[in-house]
Amino acid sequence: MAYVLGGGNNEADGFTTAIANFALRAMHESTGLVEFTQVVAPNQGNQYLVPNFAPITYQDYAPNAAPGTGFGTGGAVEQNPSLGQGSITATPAVAATAFDVFYAWTTSFELAATLGAELGESYGEKVDARVCEAFLSFKATPSNTNYSPTPADGFARPTELGAMEVIGATNTSGTWTQGFTSNTILGLVRNVKQNYKTARLPGTPIIVLDSNGDAQTQSGYTGDQNGSSLNRMLAELTGGAVSTSGGSNLSNLGNELLSTGRIESVYGCAVIFTTFLSSAVRTVVGVTSLPVLVGAYFHETAIFTVLKEGLQIKMGDKPGGLQMWLTGLAYMGAGVADKRRGGAINIWQA
Repeated sequence: MAYVLGGGNNEADGFTTAIANFALRAMHESTGLVEFTQVVAPNQGNQYLVPNFAPITYQDYAPNAAPGTGFGTGGAVEQNPSLGQGSITATPAVAATAFDVFYAWTTSFELAATLGAELGESYGEKVDARVCEAFLSFKATPSNTNYSPTPADGFARPTELGAMEVIGATNTSGTWTQGFTSNTILGLVRNVKQNYKTARLPGTPIIVLDSNGDAQTQSGYTGDQNGSSLNRMLAELTGGAVSTSGGSNLSNLGNELLSTGRIESVYGCAVIFTTFLSSAVRTVVGVTSLPVLVGAYFHETAIFTVLKEGLQIKMGDKPGGLQMWLTGLAYMGAGVADKRRGGAINIWQA
C-alpha cells in the first residue's frame, strides 16, 4: 500500500532520510577498486600532498677505509636524496535528477530504497572510475627507469616501473620487450610478478584488467579478435578453471573468477577486472598510435583516494512546485602517490 508523505510529524522528511540510508547501505555493500587504495582526507585545501625522495641505503662499513676521518670515516658516503612533492586533487561530482512531486506524496518507501541504492551504487562506480583514470599517470612505456646515480649500496632501484604490454593471443610480431610484453594474460601475470620482485615491493601485486568490450583494433595490423581480458584468462585456465572430466563443471578457480569478477591469487597476484578502464593512444610492441585500454599493476600504497566530502543527498521543490529535485553530491579524487610502486598495463588485443 502506498504511504502518503504528509501529516504533522514531518513524515516528508522521512522520505529524504530513507533515500540517504539506502544509499549508505549500497555504498557499504559495494566492493570496488577503492578498497585496494589508500583512502585519505586532504591535508591542504582539496589536495593531498605526498613527499617523494630517492632511497637512502645502507653501505658496508670499514673503519680504516677512505674517505678520510671524521664524518666520512669507514667509507661512508653522505647521501643527499632529491626531495619532491606530488599532489592528488579532489574535485566535485554530482548526480542530479527530478521527478513529479506526486511521487513523494503518494508512493511507498520502495521508491526511496530504489533512489538511494542507485545513488549509492553510482557513487561507488564514480570513485572506481577516478581510480582507473589515475592509471594514466604511470609510465606509458616498458622497462623500468632507475635512479641515477645508483644508490650507495650499489643496487639499482626503480624510480618508475615500466608499463606491461598485452597483445593478441596469436600475434607474435612487433618489437617485444623482454619481461614486459606478453600475448597471454597468464604471461602478463608472470611478468608482473617478476617486475614486482625487481622493485622489491612487499605483499601481493594487484593487477587490474578489462572485463568488457571488444578487442582494440588497428588498421593495417592484423590479428585475432580476442575479446576482454576476463574471457581470455578464463580460456587460458581451461583445465584449472574448467573441469576436464566433468564437462562444463567449473572448478573453484573458474567459479571464483565468474562469480566475483576477480581471482585472489594467480602466481601470487590478485587479478581484478573492471569496466572503467580509460583508453589512450600509445606505442605498443614498437607500433605507434595504437588505441589501447590502460590497466595497472601496483602495491596498495601506490594509489591514494582523496575524500574531501563523502556522499551527500539533497532534495527540494523545483520552481512551480510540480517537481522534486534530487541531487547526490561528492567531492573526491584519486591519483598515483608513488610511481616506484606501480605501473601501467597497455592492453591491445588485436
